[in-house]
Amino acid sequence: MMASLAGVRARPLTATQGLAACCAVAVAALAFVVVDVNRQAACSTGDTFLVDLCPAPPRGPAQAQALRARIARNPGDTNAYRELALTDASASHNRLIDTAQRLAPNQPQLLVHQAAAAFDRGDAAAAVAPLIKVVDHYDAPLQAQALAQMITMGEGHLLAPHLTRSSRWPARVLAQMGAAGGSISSALPLIIPAARLQVLDAATLGRYVNDLKAAGAWADAYALWLAMQGARSVPVLFNGGFDQPFQPYGFDWEVPDTTPRRRAGVIVERRGSDNRAGVLDLQFTGRSIALPIIRQQLFLAPGKYRLRGDHQARQFRAEQGLVWTLHCDAARVGTSPGLGDTGGTWRAFAVDFTVPRSCGLVVRLQLETPGAGQGARGRVAFDALSIERLAD
Repeated sequence: MMASLAGVRARPLTATQGLAACCAVAVAALAFVVVDVNRQAACSTGDTFLVDLCPAPPRGPAQAQALRARIARNPGDTNAYRELALTDASASHNRLIDTAQRLAPNQPQLLVHQAAAAFDRGDAAAAVAPLIKVVDHYDAPLQAQALAQMITMGEGHLLAPHLTRSSRWPARVLAQMGAAGGSISSALPLIIPAARLQVLDAATLGRYVNDLKAAGAWADAYALWLAMQGARSVPVLFNGGFDQPFQPYGFDWEVPDTTPRRRAGVIVERRGSDNRAGVLDLQFTGRSIALPIIRQQLFLAPGKYRLRGDHQARQFRAEQGLVWTLHCDAARVGTSPGLGDTGGTWRAFAVDFTVPRSCGLVVRLQLETPGAGQGARGRVAFDALSIERLAD
């Protein structure tokens, strides 16, 4: 990786290189983006994303002598060391750079120089730390894009060890994945540990999960969703007791969008009931019902399974009752018996089903009523849903 490093050298920056030279890691070392800007004009007017990354102006012998005099008077003059180190072409250049970096370890120009030198000697791992420092402390899109490009090239594992609970750089790097030509899947070596450390907010992670699902990357989506659940154990059927609010992403219950509540054929809610912490409560109004009523995508390997649950119905009238169905793409692989009125008592139900090898990994569990459910009225509750693997 990074074998071609044309234009990147651990040498002084010149005025003609301007911003792109300061951002050499993002522009030349990784050779993935062309920045078509007037670099000298951008730096001279301050019209850059980070003025501190513009090069120091060229120094003649007199200016260099003045800088050396400043250093002699004050060996701790960090700015003098930085300006001299980045423009000095003598044999003392590397020593000046080392001294300036010790005095100002987070100075962005010096960090970019350090990263470029690492790429120049073919050491991508050594370039990561200084780039991350720049992106963590500053809004530096080109450096963030350079790191995103490393992820795209399969080097995301080099970034993960630099994660801490206070890191700000992951969100900035991930925001550049599109510009770097990468995908959320390629960023999982960074995203999953970031999720475990709660570096990224739940809304952002949830968006990634849904994007992965939409792209058909089910295994990646499920892996990320599991990381979001933290240390808690996750059953095959999630939130089967309806004790937690539904997560708006991932592999929890989904209630499809319907017409406004007052016109809905069924009103879907979670509530407490008797001695149960939470149940799925369905109120049927007699209007036509949008199907499915509720669903969950299950991550199941091929094999035999049993779905169990409890249901309760009061004054429930529906011609063919309600059924839980399991689908593998367009094929139905399981259907519960029709569930009708129970006179207000809780009753158990079960259905065995088989996931064929041709199904892939995702099975869809959903609640339906045969036909459109026109005229269904009453109240139905479900609780204690679970899925167990059966012996083949």
